[in-house]
Amino acid sequence: MPVTDAVDSCATGLHPPQGWRSLRVTDLEVCFVGELSTTLNRLTLDQHLLASIFLLGYGAALGSMFSTRGRLRAATLALLAAVAFAARTHPWEHGVLLVGCAIGGVAVFIVLAWMLSRVATLSGMPAGAVPARNGRARQLSDELRGSALHTAQNAAQAARRRRRRARIV
Repeated sequence: MPVTDAVDSCATGLHPPQGWRSLRVTDLEVCFVGELSTTLNRLTLDQHLLASIFLLGYGAALGSMFSTRGRLRAATLALLAAVAFAARTHPWEHGVLLVGCAIGGVAVFIVLAWMLSRVATLSGMPAGAVPARNGRARQLSDELRGSALHTAQNAAQAARRRRRRARIV
């Protein structure tokens, strides 16, 4: 049964349509869920874009990938995108609720990730880099590290030589 029928029945004061499963909720709650579902179905491309910008900005503001200034800019971008999303949603209250649900979803994800990391560290699983246990692996690791440093130094010298040659010409 389409969601619009549920919304129409809410507006007329009738009970929810026959196809709905009853969870012993009031008619007002069923009406609200039906209206919010209708709002979700009517989202336009610009609203999807604003929601994506909000989620990316919010994630960048919470993470530690950027400096303090970068996280502040990401938070500002997320706030502006959330306000624009809510303003473009009809009615705007549903836009605010959807933004709140997105924030709650991210919070639940963070809590679950934190709990899994705590369980992993309590059970003795290593977190991060694992040191080499045997002598041969440690020797290969040291050789690779030295080779990488040597390659980086050679690349820097070659770049300096190219710059000097470019100045001469």
